[in-house]
Amino acid sequence: MTESSFAHFVDDYYRSFADAIRSLDTQPLQEVMDVFDQVAAAGGILWMAGNGGSAGIANHAVCDCSKGAYVEGRPPLRTQSLSANTPMLTALGNDISYDDVFSEQLKFYLTDKDALLVVSSSGNSPNVVKACEYANAKGVPTIAFVGFSGGRLKEIASHVVHVDVQNYGIVEDIHMSFIHVLTQYMTARATD
Repeated sequence: MTESSFAHFVDDYYRSFADAIRSLDTQPLQEVMDVFDQVAAAGGILWMAGNGGSAGIANHAVCDCSKGAYVEGRPPLRTQSLSANTPMLTALGNDISYDDVFSEQLKFYLTDKDALLVVSSSGNSPNVVKACEYANAKGVPTIAFVGFSGGRLKEIASHVVHVDVQNYGIVEDIHMSFIHVLTQYMTARATD
């Protein structure tokens, strides 16, 4: 590749990224904010899960939702990532199945005050789909950040924010931005 082909690639990426942002339906983010507020008010936990880059988003989101959005005098949004506990993940994956690593953890921890946020570019990863199905069966709110066609999660989650793009990097960039928008709003409204 030449320097000019790299510059062209960069321009194409950011053009596609900007187009995706412009075409995004952000209305579902209000529903997500409502769930966050409901969980915080109830003293529940927002459980998160994802694989690969989406696991990174889930883990990063724990920091932003808990520490980053905390405002003195307001109830904190308590969050935990089901993707973060390596001993638990490997034990469940080894002893049961990788498809069950998140739903099995929810069997240990999920309460009726909680909610689940799953992040999946394809929307079809078996372990996040099973986690969503489990949480749905328990009657807690489920949120899915999905990309591409939305996959199975688009059909089953209570609240879906869909990035209709066929590029993993752009989908993940925008999924992370959802967390930043939500948590920065939580901080900003406290000062109004």
